[in-house]
Amino acid sequence: MSEYPVMTTKDLAEYLKLNEKTIIKMAQNKELPGVKVGNQWRFHLGTIDQHLKTSSALPVKNEDFNYGQRTSEEILSLSRLTDENLIELNLKAKNKDDLLKKLVKIAVDAGITDKSKDLLEQLKKRETMLTTAIGNGVAVPHLRNPSNIYFSKPSIIIARCVDGIDYNAPDNKKVHLFIMVCAMNEYIHLRLLSNVARLLRSKTFLTTVLEAETSLDILKSIMQHERDELFAS
Repeated sequence: MSEYPVMTTKDLAEYLKLNEKTIIKMAQNKELPGVKVGNQWRFHLGTIDQHLKTSSALPVKNEDFNYGQRTSEEILSLSRLTDENLIELNLKAKNKDDLLKKLVKIAVDAGITDKSKDLLEQLKKRETMLTTAIGNGVAVPHLRNPSNIYFSKPSIIIARCVDGIDYNAPDNKKVHLFIMVCAMNEYIHLRLLSNVARLLRSKTFLTTVLEAETSLDILKSIMQHERDELFAS
C-alpha cells in the first residue's frame, strides 16, 4: 500500500477491511478524513493512519464488540496492561529493524507471544506502509491486522532509547520513546491506540519517561494520568 499515498474508496476499503459503501458513508458523515473530487472520494494514507491513532470511530464486528464486553473494563486501563517485564528503559538498537526485533524479544520473554518470527515480519511490514513514528520523539509500533494469532493477551510494551533511532518520523527527529500496542482484535486495538494517544498528550508523562530511573516511575505516572482523567470526567 506504500505506493498508494492517495487512496481511492476501493483502496481504503481493502486497507481497513470494510465495505466500500461503509467507507463512503463514513466519509460523508465526516467520520473519516477525505476529499471529494467530482463524484469520487480520495483519502491520504498518512491522514487516515493518524486519524486511526486518535479515534475509535471505526465500526466493529459484533464478535469483537462482544469480546470487549465480556472482558473486564480494566482491560482498557493501560496501567494494568503493562508491568516491569514490559518496560525497558535502556534499550539499545542499531536501526529500526533491530529495534523491532528487540521489542519482539521483550514480548516473547514476557510470555505474551510465541510467534516471534511472524510477529517481527508483520511489524516490519506495517512500517513499510507508513512509519508509526508520530513526531516529538515518539513512535507507536503496532500491527496492521491485530489478531490472537500473535498475542495471548492485550498489553503495551514501553521502551526508551536514550540515543534515539532514525525512524522516518514526520518531524525528522530521532525517536526515543516506543509504545508498542499488543491486541488480539480490531476493537481492543483501536481502543488501546486511542488511550495511548491520550497518554502521549500528557507532558507530565513524557517528562517522566525521559527522566525515569525505574520502571516503577513510569507505572506510577500512567496510574496518575488515569486517575486525573477519571476525576476530570
